[in-house]
Amino acid sequence: MSEPIYSTGNTKIKELVKLRESPKHRRKLKYFVIEGYADLKCIYDFGRKIEEIFFCKELVERSGLVKEFEEIQKTGLPITELSKAPFLKASYRRSSDGFLAIGTTWPLNLETSVSEDTKISIVLDEVEKPGNLGAIIRTAEALGVNSILLSEPSVDYFNPNVVRSSRGLMAGIKVGIGKKEEVYAILKQSNFMMVGTSGRSKVSYWDQEFKNKTAFIFGSEKSGLGDFWTEQLSAQVKVPMKGAADSLNLHASVACIMAEYNRRQYT
Repeated sequence: MSEPIYSTGNTKIKELVKLRESPKHRRKLKYFVIEGYADLKCIYDFGRKIEEIFFCKELVERSGLVKEFEEIQKTGLPITELSKAPFLKASYRRSSDGFLAIGTTWPLNLETSVSEDTKISIVLDEVEKPGNLGAIIRTAEALGVNSILLSEPSVDYFNPNVVRSSRGLMAGIKVGIGKKEEVYAILKQSNFMMVGTSGRSKVSYWDQEFKNKTAFIFGSEKSGLGDFWTEQLSAQVKVPMKGAADSLNLHASVACIMAEYNRRQYT
């Protein structure tokens, strides 16, 4: 174990803060920040590389995670103790359990995000909010989806809020990033039926038939589906609503449609 760090001005603390805040710095170093024992364990269990672990003894004990810390020590990974002040400076959660880590990023290639065995894929066009992306990953993984394609996203996949909202599951799902045309080419090459979502559609997602290989295309939080994807679709569906709301949050829309698709696989 390295020497404890007591100063908020320590080089490692500054590096953690910079990795937390700067997408450019994350891309340059190919590192990202993980916070929380559950997220760290999830990412580690998926076989992703962890460069270094940081812990605050006071917060770990307060969180009742002493035994979990002892298990982490057995991994042989580099571990550094932080006093409370530098830990809280590097932390991005309101209430932390005392664990931080630096992980190594991995390629997000379109070519490896879809295979012959892929039956369902989610396409998120111009997704902007890291919390939405992370929540969608968590829901998709829970419902058996293992392919997500990001079409010209505005959000960095290794943003701390993506990691947190996905509960670390962003490390275990196949994700590819590319331009709209590149994403479309991959889907077309693999013979996917492309189904878009729109509140203007007259067809409920309950009534639409889906092929054996289906890609569900979701537009951005701000603008919905643009002209490019609308012109490529095999079908458009809507989520029926009875209340005054005229639309749903992006994550809620994905959850509704994925749950229906998942239900059909078991009935």
